[in-house]
Amino acid sequence: MCGFVAIVGKQKTDHELTRMGEAVAMRGPDDCGEYQSDEFAAVHHRLAIIGADARGHQPMCLDDMVLVFNGCIYNYKALREQLEQDGVVFQSDSDTEVLPHLYRRFGASMFAMLHGMFAIVLWDKRENHCLIARDAFGEKPLFVCEQDGRIGFASLLSAFEKGDWSLTPDTQAVHDVLVNMRVEAPKTMYQQVSQLPAGCYAVVRAGEAIAIRRYHFLPEPTQPIDIAPHEIHGEIKALLEDAFSLRMVSDKPLGVFLSGGVDSSLISAILAKKTEQPLHTFSVRFMGGSADYDESVFAQTVASQLGTAHQTLEVAADAHRCLEDLALAFDQPVSNAAALPMYLISKAAKPYVDVALSGVGGDELFGGYPRYLGMAWHQKMQCLPARGFLMRCLEGLGDSQSSRNLPGRLRRFLQGLDMDGADAYQHWMQTTQATWSEMFTQPYHAAPQRNWQAAADTYGGLSGMLNNFGPVNGAMAYDIQTYLNDDLLAMGDRMSMAHGLELRAPFLDTRLLAQVLTLKPSYKVKGMPWQEDLKVLLKEIALDYLPRDVVYRPKQGFMAPIKHWLREDLADEVEALLSSAPLGGLVRREFVQQQWARHQRGEDRSDILWGLLLMNRWMMQRGWSFEA
Repeated sequence: MCGFVAIVGKQKTDHELTRMGEAVAMRGPDDCGEYQSDEFAAVHHRLAIIGADARGHQPMCLDDMVLVFNGCIYNYKALREQLEQDGVVFQSDSDTEVLPHLYRRFGASMFAMLHGMFAIVLWDKRENHCLIARDAFGEKPLFVCEQDGRIGFASLLSAFEKGDWSLTPDTQAVHDVLVNMRVEAPKTMYQQVSQLPAGCYAVVRAGEAIAIRRYHFLPEPTQPIDIAPHEIHGEIKALLEDAFSLRMVSDKPLGVFLSGGVDSSLISAILAKKTEQPLHTFSVRFMGGSADYDESVFAQTVASQLGTAHQTLEVAADAHRCLEDLALAFDQPVSNAAALPMYLISKAAKPYVDVALSGVGGDELFGGYPRYLGMAWHQKMQCLPARGFLMRCLEGLGDSQSSRNLPGRLRRFLQGLDMDGADAYQHWMQTTQATWSEMFTQPYHAAPQRNWQAAADTYGGLSGMLNNFGPVNGAMAYDIQTYLNDDLLAMGDRMSMAHGLELRAPFLDTRLLAQVLTLKPSYKVKGMPWQEDLKVLLKEIALDYLPRDVVYRPKQGFMAPIKHWLREDLADEVEALLSSAPLGGLVRREFVQQQWARHQRGEDRSDILWGLLLMNRWMMQRGWSFEA
């Protein structure tokens, strides 16, 4: 895992590339390298995980190629053997070295051969062009800026802030962070910078507009499943074992973030059987936190049953310090409060391991969110009698103070019954239904048109996916293209790499996706909106490895007690926001006041309030101001 910056064209001022490289330095604490020519220049900061000696140094120069690479190619040994049979002689044990050889033999078709997470920039001196690419799920970031006849690439958006690039804040991106918790590629927080969408590549030449191509596609909705019904359990189980085992490749210590939920417990159970030494597992507990935000007891139970070398990492989280640290760690904000425990567990685990595996992706592939069940019932329940009476009862109950907040979820489900499927799904996921003019002081202006298509738009957006895949599988496909890569994976990458820790997601395997996405919804969700049965097939498989009480305990999630902090530790942060010009004068004070008043009355407005605080701090760190 690494960080890099590169420029096709000339640097505008002395040491521009070095300054840009400083922004990504924390991603690669083990080594630093630089390449300079009139046509192309790059700086690479390396976290050495595979082939950790000096022979894996980057930028890697091989014949007439220069390569910078961030990520891990899990099947590099198989690819290396294939290349050696063709006569290739390798000079290192690094997974990086397979990439230029694959490019020389297969060109851009090489990307479909890779099982891994990656962002790649390869300079071909013979052709005088760059080949860039990003992995199928978008686990690793790649930002691009075309300006003044030159093109810049970086692992972090903040690298362009350190260079000689003209940058204009994108107020629509601020809106997206507040309402949807994320900015979706190709958009970024700056109008002039784009993010290469997941599963895409491009050939880049100086002075020419970049035209991207997609090498990875979701399976066809009508694609027949090449597995007999009685074989599905065994086939998916075998794929899970192979996908998980591939992600164990490492020359450095490796562990698992174990929450005690079915996803991380299944990863731990499978990998514990494949290691000769006890598997390292970690969970985090907030000191003084309430029981419904503490999964450490469940994690310890699973660890004891599996015989892992488990550590519960107790963290004393100072709310004010955490807000500042998270804003610094995010080059581009994600307002999902799960960033906080990820940041803290990564910091606490780094002294013990250099690689950590997490269960992210299990929910999106196997149906782990109640909203998927909501989509299964949405059309059926639009004629539900006495909806008004039920809504009044739920409004009278208010929001629960527990982490699950079942009354609040049911109320939002009922509200969505008055909408079509796409609008209902968006409603369930958004932090606020306020209009632009209710939120912002600035008038709405359409952002400059970007040349690149968003991943979801390839399939007609959310509406297109629901129509083509059906309500359940369509919602899951949409989350894989948006929520997973632009929220969960971006958050996990930034929070772990802030501490020089490589985070891997074993569920994110393209072979697994191809098999499970188009399975019948009954393999994923069953039950009623108020009594869900989620991840049906995955739990059946998990019973082959884990006790029933572990597999079927209620889903809790990797959460932080933000809603309680807002009423206590962070209350003064909200009051300070109200006494200033919120978000540099971009957000109306009345909007913040309204959300704060509702939260104080017992309604859970923690998502939007946390987003406002995080976004405000991030903008302050950059000196953004929208006041006249």
